[in-house]
Amino acid sequence: MHSIRQLLHTLFAVLLLLVPYSTASAEKNTAISEPLKIIGWVEFIRLEPWGIKTPARIDTGANTSSMSARDISVFKKNGKTWVRFTFDFRKDTGGRSVEIERPLVRMLKIKQHDGPPQERPVISMEICLADEIREAEFDLIDRRALNYPVLLGRKALAGYVVVDPARAYLSRAVCGHTKKKKKENESTDSGRSE
Repeated sequence: MHSIRQLLHTLFAVLLLLVPYSTASAEKNTAISEPLKIIGWVEFIRLEPWGIKTPARIDTGANTSSMSARDISVFKKNGKTWVRFTFDFRKDTGGRSVEIERPLVRMLKIKQHDGPPQERPVISMEICLADEIREAEFDLIDRRALNYPVLLGRKALAGYVVVDPARAYLSRAVCGHTKKKKKENESTDSGRSE
């Protein structure tokens, strides 16, 4: 009985000695070199290099990001597989769109709740989010029936931002782009002299 008690005391003492090392190790693994930026559940992003500004829904429950695409075609260019698609980036302005060509990264199988798996092409492109340009992968799917043409998932956000789900539009997506000035005849001046 005495030796069991002595053994337990010894084990307890060893464990107490190991606690500072495990804590230091955990702190080293979770150390963040720069503070994370706070974004809301919806943010504006820009697609680079065009500077196309569009709203994106932030979804930490989704692993991958998705981009609205229609007229998707896969083709060969210089011996490599590419994807051409039309991206509709504004609903409120009469459906503005742009045709984009990007190299195919891979084909992604998405499990459907009520049917067979769906295969989607995946592309990579630079985006401006929270005034920083980052590379992100997007699977292409027609999102025109949804409120936001882009959905940003965890992979695009990890180690970079934290999400405040109660707020929206907390960051800027400028990344060096300047707002176009209105022409003189389109001025919103009410005619008053100053």
